[in-house]
Amino acid sequence: MALFKTEKKPPRAGIAGKWDVVIGEDMCKACGFCLNVCPVPVFEYRTVPNKLGWFPMYVKHEEHCIGCMLCYQICPDFCIDVAAK
Repeated sequence: MALFKTEKKPPRAGIAGKWDVVIGEDMCKACGFCLNVCPVPVFEYRTVPNKLGWFPMYVKHEEHCIGCMLCYQICPDFCIDVAAK
């Protein structure tokens, strides 16, 4: 079974939208792990570089977050925080 899936499923009603997702964009190295491990479309790449020169992730659709915490667990630079609203 693959860890990363290219297909994103829409979140089920009632689960999504109850989470705050914060990315420390100045620390993000744009590895894309969060984008690839997230089962729903939450993250996107920025079009402008951060202080490190990378094009970091940002939270495009926080309302889709289902609180699975996979992004938090996989981020190698500890840039992501997920908390209940």
